[in-house]
Amino acid sequence: MTRKTPSEFTSHDDWLSYVRREIDVSDQPYALAFGRVELFRSFYGMQGHEFPAPFATELERIGETHEPERTAALETLNKAILANLTRLLADQSPPGLSASDPLAPRTSHEQIHQLRSHLAQKNPYFVLWTVYKNGERKQLTAEDWHQFLLQQLGTECIEEIEFTRAMAELDKLLTLFHHENRVLPGLSFERIWFLHSLRGPERMLQTRAVLGMLTAELAACTSA
Repeated sequence: MTRKTPSEFTSHDDWLSYVRREIDVSDQPYALAFGRVELFRSFYGMQGHEFPAPFATELERIGETHEPERTAALETLNKAILANLTRLLADQSPPGLSASDPLAPRTSHEQIHQLRSHLAQKNPYFVLWTVYKNGERKQLTAEDWHQFLLQQLGTECIEEIEFTRAMAELDKLLTLFHHENRVLPGLSFERIWFLHSLRGPERMLQTRAVLGMLTAELAACTSA
């Protein structure tokens, strides 16, 4: 059978449906892990970079192994690729983010202001939260927020709804950092900058990691 990749489908849900429908249950974990590799590979291409040769070599080696080692090795490879991508995105930050640039945001307020401005222009899910937050309503309730998301994204867009909820949490954490005049922890600025560019499960994995990092930093500051 010819293996399809996530890029051949119009949505991640369609890709998941294909895997669950067409691939044997015992082979689905490997198919999903391999699909994440393909998403990463396409993202390298979108950024104008070749897929790193060591990863390609390891992927070829894994393809010659058998279960359960095969899927476990592929998941380990995915973690390594994700770490490499994170460093790549950080290195590609716009010149204005360079520490040697006198215009780079150096205070907490400057840093968060620049980040919010970027999110408001480039991250449509952060924009959805901003629209809701600034709407004409007396109070923000969980039920109203849920209904707003269903109206804007549809009941079938579970991952998009989850990510938009996470953007609301991110906004609240950024507000706390701003109010307490605290600089964001290392690399969190760059990670947040690119979160909306990620696709599939890795987007929420990165998002949860960032939210956890910010929460832990605030907790450490509070207990100090």
